[in-house]
Amino acid sequence: MKIHAFGIGTLFLTLVHPLSSQAPRLPGIADPPSDSLRSVHQPIETIDVHVHEVNLVLSVTDHNGKPVNNLQPSDLTIFDNGVEQKNLTFFKRETDLPIKVALVLDTSASMAQQRDAENAAIGSFLKRVSLPLDSVMLFAFNQNVQLRSPVTNNWGITAKLVKSLKPGGETALYDAVSDASHWLALDHGPARRIMILVSDGEENKSRTTMDATISEALNAEAAIYSVNVSAESISEDAKRGAAILKHLAEATGGAYLEPENNTIAVAFDKIWRELRSQYALAYKLSNPGVRTFHRLQVLVANRRRVRCRSGYYVN
Repeated sequence: MKIHAFGIGTLFLTLVHPLSSQAPRLPGIADPPSDSLRSVHQPIETIDVHVHEVNLVLSVTDHNGKPVNNLQPSDLTIFDNGVEQKNLTFFKRETDLPIKVALVLDTSASMAQQRDAENAAIGSFLKRVSLPLDSVMLFAFNQNVQLRSPVTNNWGITAKLVKSLKPGGETALYDAVSDASHWLALDHGPARRIMILVSDGEENKSRTTMDATISEALNAEAAIYSVNVSAESISEDAKRGAAILKHLAEATGGAYLEPENNTIAVAFDKIWRELRSQYALAYKLSNPGVRTFHRLQVLVANRRRVRCRSGYYVN
């Protein structure tokens, strides 16, 4: 059995049978040893042995919100379903793994006033982070969800498509996030799976729910960076929208951002900086338990703040 560790954003521990060419889909869970490798003279045992490895991506900041670049494993305390995990098997600051981005843009009528500012900020961001192995899919949504660009490393094409979007209609935000999660989960290869959700948080037309949407994102190992571009913040609708965007980001280990000084570019700059200062780690799970959702909590010393996904599913 081979363990391959890959870096930034998401660490993939691919546990592969010696005779298999494909890794299992579920992160951190190994298949039992292959009976085909047993000697024909040996009896077939009836006990399955599983190796449980859990991978995490951490974003760590100091008390001023600046990225921490000198984190050590001893600075961290990891709880998995309330049980402290001490068998760390991998730890590294990663900066070079390809980025797989689902850019999810709200084009409903409530977003009409924000479109020009968004176009400039998004185009600049895409150009800044573009590397040959990176890929992006543009999702545009109102009451419907549309794929508006293919997977490509030519981010200029996507930037032009962003400019062509016209606002109108109602808002199926949960459906859009779920569809984007499905796309991010399609490729099992090593990559940072990032979703950038640009919206005011209004939700009035989805078929799915908040809980189901978060489950889809967690299964895809997608970190949601939600950028709230609401023009105001005091109405009940605006407060409800902000709460939705915050919850999606916090549950998946992403970040909730609001424009500063009336410019969305600052929010995209923060996303870019965070993607270049994350940590990847893995640990051998001491309490596998039954097939269930495992809730995660990571504590860090010295007044620093850590963000990661809220949990994962063992199937």
